[in-house]
Amino acid sequence: MKTLFKALSLILVIVLAISAFAACNDSKPETTEKTDDAVTTAAGTEKPDDTTAAATDTDEQTEEQTVTEEVTTEEVEQNPDITDLVVKGSTVEISTREELFAFAEHMINEDEDYDFSDFTIKLMADIDLDPTLEGGKNWTPMLAASTLMDAIFDDQGHTINGMTIEPEDLKVNGSNGAVYGTGFFGIVNVGFTIKNVNFTNSQMSANQKHCGGVVGSVESNNGYLELDNVVVSNLVLNGGIGVEDDTTGISFRVGGLVGANIEGGEVYVHNCTVQNTQLFGFHNISGLVGCSNELKYTIENNTVKNVQLNYSASYAKGYREPVYSRYFADPFYCVNDYWGEYHTDYDLNETGNKYEDIDSYDIRNDIHYANEDGKNADCTPNEDGNFPVVKNSKIRPRDERGY
Repeated sequence: MKTLFKALSLILVIVLAISAFAACNDSKPETTEKTDDAVTTAAGTEKPDDTTAAATDTDEQTEEQTVTEEVTTEEVEQNPDITDLVVKGSTVEISTREELFAFAEHMINEDEDYDFSDFTIKLMADIDLDPTLEGGKNWTPMLAASTLMDAIFDDQGHTINGMTIEPEDLKVNGSNGAVYGTGFFGIVNVGFTIKNVNFTNSQMSANQKHCGGVVGSVESNNGYLELDNVVVSNLVLNGGIGVEDDTTGISFRVGGLVGANIEGGEVYVHNCTVQNTQLFGFHNISGLVGCSNELKYTIENNTVKNVQLNYSASYAKGYREPVYSRYFADPFYCVNDYWGEYHTDYDLNETGNKYEDIDSYDIRNDIHYANEDGKNADCTPNEDGNFPVVKNSKIRPRDERGY
């Protein structure tokens, strides 16, 4: 009997143990099964589940952001000596009037720590240079030289307003040590590009040669100046009006964009506009480029509108007659060997340049010429029976001029 009881008890224990083991298997965590299913595909290859992928994307984004931040910081701090300008890689970003003044000072001094050759200088906002504003002052024309070789000044369509220049503001040396060159850039003597900028309400007074609303003088015979999509509005450039037989203190070669390309470099002007502007000077007064020597120029698809060209060339001996002095004013540009030998006329059909409402005013003789009036008259000998000659250059009858 005891033996039978022990056998039954053993059977009961075994049954209970089997039941307990089955209950444990039924209660395995469901997430474990789902995880196993997620990482095993029908083809037997493994791939991360959604949770793992999300975590990986987040890590990559964080790493990418960190790298970007490091690059930006490195670019801004690439030259520890540059403390007053924002420099990112090969770009200088100018956002305030103070930064523009600082940039100009470094360019005038050709500061080697601020060598921006092959850089792009970007204007990031409109800038008001009106000297009557609090903290304002007159503008000192910049120098585009060794520290801006082959650089691009790109204002990205922003506006520079109220630039004011007086003769005492000039600091840039020109040819033979003479101090001249009135403009936003006084002198350019390297390859240089200016584009996408609007100049409004500039006021300039000058008593030296070569004055322009943007560039005074191009001084390199192996460089270039390119102006693209530049607009000058409401400029008054007063280069003097002259007196009889005295050209002292009067500006020669005055243009709405460029005063002169006198050293034989290449000048390219395209898609630019000069409007609502008054220019005063002695001779070579033009809406775009006052004078370009040696025929090294390309001037295309520009507009000159409502511009007054006020010239006083007739104050010079030999140019008293209006028919002589009239040849020193053009809506677009003059080209000559000092005085008119290769002077050009209107070239609308060939180059796409357009003009409207041009007033060419002979100050001494008090004569206004509207648009092309007076340009087609043949020159006649002066009172001595000779054509006017200055520095081996003379104005001749049209049939002898070759154009």
